[in-house]
Amino acid sequence: MKTDLIELDVTLTRDKVPVVFHDKKLHRTTNGKGDVQNYFERELNELDAGKWFSSEYKGTQIPRLEDVLIWASGTISLNIEIKKEAVTIAQKNGIVDCINELVIEHNMSDQVIISSFSREALRRFRDISPEIPTAYLISSYSFGTTKAYQLMKTMNASGLNMKPRQMRKKLMQLVKKNKVPVWVYTVDEADEMADVIKKGATGIFTNRPDLLRQVASRVLKNHQK
Repeated sequence: MKTDLIELDVTLTRDKVPVVFHDKKLHRTTNGKGDVQNYFERELNELDAGKWFSSEYKGTQIPRLEDVLIWASGTISLNIEIKKEAVTIAQKNGIVDCINELVIEHNMSDQVIISSFSREALRRFRDISPEIPTAYLISSYSFGTTKAYQLMKTMNASGLNMKPRQMRKKLMQLVKKNKVPVWVYTVDEADEMADVIKKGATGIFTNRPDLLRQVASRVLKNHQK
């Protein structure tokens, strides 16, 4: 897997097209209203998903997951978070299967990690594609106990995604002992980056990759002395 990794969130349109979108509803980052899942792909294509951020990006459309996979192929890895609200009781032909088909079609199995708060989604993904790594997103309400590790094992997941405050000593000792990768989100301050690295994070999700590179280089260099 590539060293550089981008985290993104995926949900389904009404006509079952996986699209990259963080929120359940459209209004915060587009000129649309309502739930993403109530729209057909062609309707979402008419929305402006860039102007809210900067006039420079006016007219930007909500990207399809397939377009992102094509863009990233061979160059960068992806942590694909399956939105919990997109997971249905009838898993077959749902979001998990749609994502899996695209990943395999574009030969990205060795460039992706599939993560989710949904245990059902992770179990389904491991059932249909056991070779693709998965990560259990610990609930934001969890204190980071060793129970998270046990839940991860019941889903046969490959790793854990968590917040910095959830990196409790007993949990980190357990994952280190069992060589379980841990990705931590979202860390944008230098001091917190350094602390997370020292606690044993495998990777960090950040809006400041430039700063993270500087901090990681310094901390790891000092650690090797």
